[in-house]
Amino acid sequence: MLSRNKGFTLLEVLVAMTILAVALAALVKGGSDHSRNTLYLQERTLAHWAGQNLLAEYETGMRPVAEGNRTGDTVMGPFRYGYRVEINNYTPQAPMPLPAVKRVDIRLWLLEQGEDDQRAFVSGFVLP
Repeated sequence: MLSRNKGFTLLEVLVAMTILAVALAALVKGGSDHSRNTLYLQERTLAHWAGQNLLAEYETGMRPVAEGNRTGDTVMGPFRYGYRVEINNYTPQAPMPLPAVKRVDIRLWLLEQGEDDQRAFVSGFVLP
C-alpha cells in the first residue's frame, strides 16, 4: 500500500497567504485612517477652545469691542492657529426694546495650512 503524505498543497498555501495579505492590508489602512481622523479631531477641538478663549476675552473687556475685522494668531496645545474676528452691530428682533449688542464671529485655522482650511467657528454676543 502506498501511503499518501498529509499536508497542504502549494496552491492551498498560496491562497491562504493571499487572503492573509488582503486582511492585513485592510487592517493597516483602517489604523492609518483612524490615526488621521484622531489628529483632525484634536486640531478642531483645540481650535474651538482657542476661539472660546478669544470670545471670553471680548466678553470680559480684555479686548476692545469695536466694529471691524481683526486678524492674529494664537497658540493652543501644540498648534498655532490664525484667526479672523468680525465684530458687527446686532439688533435683536423682540417685542420689547433690548439694549444694543455686538456680534463677535471668530474663524480659526491652522496657521501653516492657510485660511481656506478652517478648523473652528465661534460666535457670541457682547454688550458694548
